[in-house]
Amino acid sequence: MSSSHIISIFAVSLLILILIAYFLSKSKRKGAKPAQRLYLEALKALVSGDDKVAYQRFKQVVTEDTDNVDAYLKLGDLFRKRGQIEKALQVHNELTLRYGLSDETRIEILKSLTEDYLEAKDWEKGVSILNEILKLDHPNLWAKRKLLTCYEELSSWEEAARFREELAKDKSEKERSYPVLALYQVFQGNELAGKGEYHKARLCYKEALNYDDKCVPAYLYLGEAYIADRRPEDAITYWRKLLEIVPQSGYLIFDRLEETLFEIGSYSEMAEIYNRLLKNNPKDIKALQALAIIYEKKGRFEVAQQNYKTILELDPNHLPAHLNLIKIYQETGQLDKAQIVIDELSTKLGKRGECFICSKCGHKSEEPLWKCPNCQEWNSYNI
Repeated sequence: MSSSHIISIFAVSLLILILIAYFLSKSKRKGAKPAQRLYLEALKALVSGDDKVAYQRFKQVVTEDTDNVDAYLKLGDLFRKRGQIEKALQVHNELTLRYGLSDETRIEILKSLTEDYLEAKDWEKGVSILNEILKLDHPNLWAKRKLLTCYEELSSWEEAARFREELAKDKSEKERSYPVLALYQVFQGNELAGKGEYHKARLCYKEALNYDDKCVPAYLYLGEAYIADRRPEDAITYWRKLLEIVPQSGYLIFDRLEETLFEIGSYSEMAEIYNRLLKNNPKDIKALQALAIIYEKKGRFEVAQQNYKTILELDPNHLPAHLNLIKIYQETGQLDKAQIVIDELSTKLGKRGECFICSKCGHKSEEPLWKCPNCQEWNSYNI
């Protein structure tokens, strides 16, 4: 839980306690009315986390005291918490129609209404309500953060970028926002590429690299946009830059780079590329494997075998290395060695292909992702 969330919870609890103290004091002086007692009981239950009792008491309060706006507000919040979104919306929407509300009270109602729409994933309605809050209180940071969420969900990347930059208070915070702003540009580019507007898409991808020169998807999709316009040499240029600037993520374009170099008659350059990567990082398993496959194609089985053995020294459970080593032994008549590897493999739990895991929530994906679909975190797959 973030510190801002903890502070918000503390502030709400403090406000409720103040209200309780006020009504207790008032009730001692005059003698509490039934609706007031019920309201106090509801607030106490809410503070203690007993939502069931709070729900029952607030329902009784609004039956006996229709002027208690706060009771309606909290009852609607409890409807939402119980999954009764339609009832929550009905209660909160009816509150907005009341006359004589102060701006402060109206903002609190609109906040609850926003939460209702966001819970229902009605992002456009959420945007509409949040803009009403900003008309009443333009500096409202809560509304701006919620708007940022809505615009991201709506893929309104320009608006999202505007609010993200506005919410960054100082230079260092803005710089920390650059990787996400770069991804906004990537997603805009992907939308344009999906319409066949590859030149405009490339402008977005290049703008992404201006924000963050280590933005992996910008290099990936920039190359694809050049391929779509039949400019393979330009695609190769940017894919090579990816290998140079973010070598640990280079494996994502190994296959496409090999395919493209083959198509233009320069496939022999791949071995040189892989060897350069291994010179800088001898433990790059993906480069070792890709180079071993090239050696296999050239009939250099001994060198390929050595690569696979090196991989297994680094990762004894690497399934592709085991399988390819078995294949080489079988093809070269070394059946005893093949059987040894098969026996070793039968006792191991090999990896079943690539898996990307969100560092925040643990969500797993077979494809590289730039935003977690589960917890909504950006750049959490450590790609």
